Amino acid sequence: MELYKLSFGVIGVLRSNLAEVIVDEGVNIDMEMVNEIHKCLLSIFTHSFSLLINKKNSYSTQLDALIKFGTLKAINKIAVFAPNKMVKLSADFAADIPSSAVLNIQVFTNRDDALAWLT
Repeated sequence: MELYKLSFGVIGVLRSNLAEVIVDEGVNIDMEMVNEIHKCLLSIFTHSFSLLINKKNSYSTQLDALIKFGTLKAINKIAVFAPNKMVKLSADFAADIPSSAVLNIQVFTNRDDALAWLT
């Protein structure tokens, strides 16, 4: 697996059209970080792609950053791996914000189920 180090986490390429985003513990995602993710993803993929957001670490996302994340048109689907009930509640909330509503987002408590849905 190819790995791309971000200033606050890592993006792993799982397939030619699928990446996994893992944010470091304790990070507060802001607009600058979303721009960094978008820039990295667009440098990796020349076509549309899907994402697995792995929330195994505890981190937060500012609302404006969450809204901006959903504006990247190259994203086909997003699966969020939420390993426990509290993380799942948070991920479900994020998936319901208006900019996310146009995206095809599903939240899973099992990583393998998330990957199966993406492929």
